[in-house]
This record gives sequence, structure tokens and C-alpha cells, in this order.
Amino acid sequence: MNHLAHLLLSEPTPEARLGNLAADYISQREYLTLPPAVRRGVMHHRQVDSFTDRHPVVFRGMARLPERWGWFKGILLDVYFDHILATNWDAVCPVPLPQFAFEVNADLLSIAGHLPDSAAASVQRIAGTNRLLTYLDLTGVEAALYRITGILRERIPDRAVNLIEALPDLTAIHTDLTADFAEFFPQLAQFSTEWCRTS
Repeated sequence: MNHLAHLLLSEPTPEARLGNLAADYISQREYLTLPPAVRRGVMHHRQVDSFTDRHPVVFRGMARLPERWGWFKGILLDVYFDHILATNWDAVCPVPLPQFAFEVNADLLSIAGHLPDSAAASVQRIAGTNRLLTYLDLTGVEAALYRITGILRERIPDRAVNLIEALPDLTAIHTDLTADFAEFFPQLAQFSTEWCRTS
């Protein structure tokens, strides 16, 4: 899952939300320097990712994409599932998405300084530009894929790929992916709630 899902599933505290968002932007060494409540958010994010990465419905969704996307199918599905979540928000959250985004952004900006500088800058950029709302339309999905493409080209230049080119493939199977999401997300939410209760 991508930013929006992680923040929805997060425990509703500034520290938990910060950890859930920052998990993709910090190293293990940096993780050890974080306040305990933020570390808990990072761990929650990682548990959600682990559950997602091994779920059969997610495998089915990835299998719907053309083989040429290979290893990147999981990334594409993460981003597109956030689009489906945003466009079906009222079915999963009683708080309207604009209000939720406003509250989350305020929480993130209030304590982003707990993070190492580079991760703090990423969080401030996401919250400051109200990026959570951009998942509502396909231009936001395209922008997310553009950003991820840039990151991938820096980290693994020998596997350069333009993820924006996958957008037509994703929209072509939108109905099927929406059904996959509707089956998968309640199970993920239940797992997340249980983890928060028992960890």
C-alpha cells in the first residue's frame, strides 16, 4: 500500500502517523535514533507491507498486469490501490477525505523535526503540498509514478523504467482491480487493527 492507505491504517497520533509515512524514507540505522512512538509507526508500516506483499488477492492483482512490468508490478499496484482507496473513501472512513488529509498533514508537520533531515524534508513536502488528495484523480497517480520513476533511476540505474507508461495498463483493468481492492482491504484493515491492539 502507498501513503494514503498507511496513514488511514495508522493509529491516530502524530507520532504513529509520522512513523507510518516516514518508513520508506529512513535507513535502519536512522530508525534506531527515532523516538519509541515514531519507531512503532515505522514497524506498523512494515507489518502492513509484509501482510500486503504475501496476500493472494494482491498476487492476483499483479497477475492482471502485463508481464513486461515484472518486479515493478507491486509498486504499480500500491499506487493504484491508493487511487481506488481515495475514490471510494466514504466506504472505509467516516471522516471526509479533505478533513482527514488536513488533520494528518497538521500532525505530520508538527513533529517532522523528529526525523533525520532528508526524511523530514520528504514528509514536509508530502504534507505541505497536500499530496494525499492528489490520489483522487489520474493526474495524481501519474505524478506519483513520475516521482517513483525518478527514485528508481537513481537507486537502480541499470533497471531504468518509466512507470508512467503503465497507467493505460492500470486503467484498462480498473474494474477488476477495484474488485480486488474491495476484497483485500477489509482483511488488511482487520490485520492492522489486530496488530495495533496486541503489539
